[in-house]
Amino acid sequence: MTVLVVGVPEGEELERLRARIQSDPRFRVISHADEPAVALAHARALLPDVTVLALPDGLASLATDPGVLGVFRGVRALDPPSGVVLRTPADGGPAPVFDLAVEGAVHVVRDGDPDGLASALRTIGLRRASCDPDGSH
Repeated sequence: MTVLVVGVPEGEELERLRARIQSDPRFRVISHADEPAVALAHARALLPDVTVLALPDGLASLATDPGVLGVFRGVRALDPPSGVVLRTPADGGPAPVFDLAVEGAVHVVRDGDPDGLASALRTIGLRRASCDPDGSH
């Protein structure tokens, strides 16, 4: 399964996240982008199975950050839609994020929760392997 990482700048944090994702040999980070426009271009060209979207600290609502919301909507609009892991800050995330969770396709995981990340990736992977990425059947 291919993974696009969005919203994590180059550096140690990105390398740690990449290592966590790729610790499961079924998942491979194929690209990353820190800017929304670049992330959408990568998503359209690469059609990732999963997008890990890091939410910025202090985000009160996805609606208040058009870049984040645009990436979320853009990757979910792909054909087939990318599964999404919304990576919230360790101390929590904006309440409206939790309304976006779609069983099996969109997951909310706190930064620093490797088990939650692994579980979300596995669940999305199983949905995609069943040829039903959004679990609608």
